Amino acid sequence: MIIATKLHIPRSRSSLVVRSRLTRRLHEGLDRTLTLISAPAGYGKTTLLGEWVMTLENPVAWVSLDQGDNDRTRFWAHTIAALKQAYPSFDQQDVLRHAAEDPSGVSLIAALINGLHRISHTMVLVWDDFHHIEETSILQGVTYLLERLPLHVHLYLASRNSPALPLSRLRAENRLISLEASDLRFVPDETTEFFAKCGGIQLSNEDVATVQKKTEGWAVAMRLAVLSMHEHTDPVSLIRKMAGTERDISDYFFDEVLARQSATMQQFLLYTSILDRMKGELCQAVTGIAESHAYLQQLDKESLFLVALDEWREWYRYHHLFRQFLTAQLKMREPRQWQTLHMTAGKWLEENGYPHEAVDHYLAAADYEHALSLIEVMTPELMTNEWTTLCKWLNAIPDTLLFARPMMLLTKLASQYLSGHVEAATDGYWQAVRRLEEDTDPLPPEEAETLQAGLAFLAAFRTFLDRDFEYAVQFSHEYVEKHPEGDFFIEFGSDVDGYHPVWDIYVSDDSLRLAEQVLTSLLSIWSETRNVYFVAHLYIDLGKMQYERNRLVEAEKLMRQAYDIGRLHDHRSLATIAALWLARIATVQGDEATSKHILRELTQLTSKTANSRLSGKIASFRAMLGRMHREEKPVRQWLRKSRLRFRDEIPVSMIKEYDLLASILAEQGKMEEAAALTERLLQLSIEEGRQSDRIRLLVHKSMILSLQGKISDSMDVLEEALALARPEGYIRTFVDEGASLGQLLDQYIRLRQNQLRRPSHKVPLSYVKRLRRLIPLAEREAGTPHDRTLAALTAREQSVLRLMETGMSNKEIALKLNVSLATVKTHINNIYCKLQSKNRLQALERARTLQLF
Repeated sequence: MIIATKLHIPRSRSSLVVRSRLTRRLHEGLDRTLTLISAPAGYGKTTLLGEWVMTLENPVAWVSLDQGDNDRTRFWAHTIAALKQAYPSFDQQDVLRHAAEDPSGVSLIAALINGLHRISHTMVLVWDDFHHIEETSILQGVTYLLERLPLHVHLYLASRNSPALPLSRLRAENRLISLEASDLRFVPDETTEFFAKCGGIQLSNEDVATVQKKTEGWAVAMRLAVLSMHEHTDPVSLIRKMAGTERDISDYFFDEVLARQSATMQQFLLYTSILDRMKGELCQAVTGIAESHAYLQQLDKESLFLVALDEWREWYRYHHLFRQFLTAQLKMREPRQWQTLHMTAGKWLEENGYPHEAVDHYLAAADYEHALSLIEVMTPELMTNEWTTLCKWLNAIPDTLLFARPMMLLTKLASQYLSGHVEAATDGYWQAVRRLEEDTDPLPPEEAETLQAGLAFLAAFRTFLDRDFEYAVQFSHEYVEKHPEGDFFIEFGSDVDGYHPVWDIYVSDDSLRLAEQVLTSLLSIWSETRNVYFVAHLYIDLGKMQYERNRLVEAEKLMRQAYDIGRLHDHRSLATIAALWLARIATVQGDEATSKHILRELTQLTSKTANSRLSGKIASFRAMLGRMHREEKPVRQWLRKSRLRFRDEIPVSMIKEYDLLASILAEQGKMEEAAALTERLLQLSIEEGRQSDRIRLLVHKSMILSLQGKISDSMDVLEEALALARPEGYIRTFVDEGASLGQLLDQYIRLRQNQLRRPSHKVPLSYVKRLRRLIPLAEREAGTPHDRTLAALTAREQSVLRLMETGMSNKEIALKLNVSLATVKTHINNIYCKLQSKNRLQALERARTLQLF
């Protein structure tokens, strides 16, 4: 849920002192990565930033943070919304889709970096009140962003303390501008101007010296002094009485301000201090004062520590220090009102469509029953992505209440685990187990059974997420035995199209042998339950394993079962994934008509939902087929729409798309780019433990090395891929590469048979020969013998062809031959024509077939 007021840039009604020395420093930040304004409350951090951004020609993305933003999803969602609001060309949807695809959050930030790269002009992002952010995963994400932030993007943070970010490294690299409390203190000239502008008070040099000594240039103290001076005949004497700490000074002046208000206004101020943000109707409900809206306008007009949160001045908040003072006064003067006021605020917010804020007020009032009832209603929505918020709320509710509602206790344990509080989830799990065993405060039998079954489900789910699949089988059996319906948490974490990140966890990615054992067991356990979505996922995973083993009939049957479940239950995500596999199976079986029919249906389905994630999967699949069939149109369309670049940050969830990009770059003759991207992808697959991706990328690396003329290295990498693949029975990863890989396998077999290669890995030649037999033989045109083709190529074209074979780019060939780039392109087009090829890769394959090298 995006709160629009958090994206508003706070602006003051009154004219302020122009602090040129500070704005110059902020402008310097446009040449740095990060500008950090770090000082305690009341030093004017927000005001300074708000006034400075008004001087910029370009728009600014602004996020006002609060404690609730420690939810990683909420933090990044508001950041992305702010960027979209400030920069309409920013592709918000392309970034947000990774929030679900990769629960770690790394893919989203990688996609965010790529999205920022695609905008060329200067961009400024402000995070105000960053001190609220304590969640480790968010701070790690911000660090990741800072380390890779594009040069034209500049981050500004306002915080009460130094955040846990790599500040020393940024400072050493001259990428940090830092403003601290000592910088923000008013100097004498600014003090003189401040009192003149804001209070109409002309201070002498002596008075200025006194103010500087007493306030130490603290902005809020001077502001309070100005407000108090209006009521004193000798305002300077008031300043001379100031003494003590900053808190003493602020309390002294706040007392002065509050005492000047009418009794009704004092009540208004005290009662509304419980609100994080307020508007007229809400204030009226809390205070019982009918003129609440007019009171807000009066406070705003008088600039009495009120901050407008939107352009229409409908929503406001108090200055943080002023609010702290008021709440302290409320607790001291009317302690019994605290709970009543929060309950009243919670009720109004709940009834007027602000359930998140309502829960916070119910919890502040210790009204746990109301809070829990509202959380129960909100849980399905929160379980989509706001696990941290759900965890925070449920942690605030006594376990005795949750134990009486087993599903909410189970939800708490799930939210703890999925928000990264693994130890707390583990402790809570065992506490629940012990409490059931002790039976000192027994639950009704039905609820006890629910809790027992739910604990088994959580154990099964956790072990599955942790890729401990054998234990997942054990706990799944225990769960279904206790709860045969198997309908707990069926759709938790799913988006509107049914996508859930757990459905991207495939046993077959780790091990085909393990998949064969585990998936069969899981299917036998879950197939009779109501959790048909998980069953469909298991069908897809088992179908992937059968496809890789080249058991195409079995694979098609399993994918069809998953597809039917997806269509029957309008589960677009599962239906799309299964359908794409069906299209792939039809393609490799030579049934192009069926494959095209499936793709047409899918395109119509996704066009109705405008789902960028599903549309992206279909487009990349079309490009993959286009590459397999040497069709340039779908490849060009995908390259244009995807806007992927080899220098991009690589979201883990897009390894296959970037692998496709690397293969296309190689076929376009961009060998260095293809090789660099493939190497990065390979390292990522190793780090993530993705065995199937690693094998495929090794195959592609081998093919690129071959195109670069590095035959020995190519054979080494191919052998590594074969050694990893053979024990697991991989077939289609090799066979689907077609004739170009077939030629490499021929070469490898010849080297082994002629004793010209000593294998460093144990790879039986029988396995390699089996793969080779399954790859269709390269087409051979009759009547184009080697000598005739060679004679048809001019001497210069033969030179160009040999340089192409080494992996040189067109520009490099032009420099080598000392001719223009246009001349080289002419020679290459002639070569394509004479070798009956459409691109560089085909030309080189054709040349090798004709033994032109």
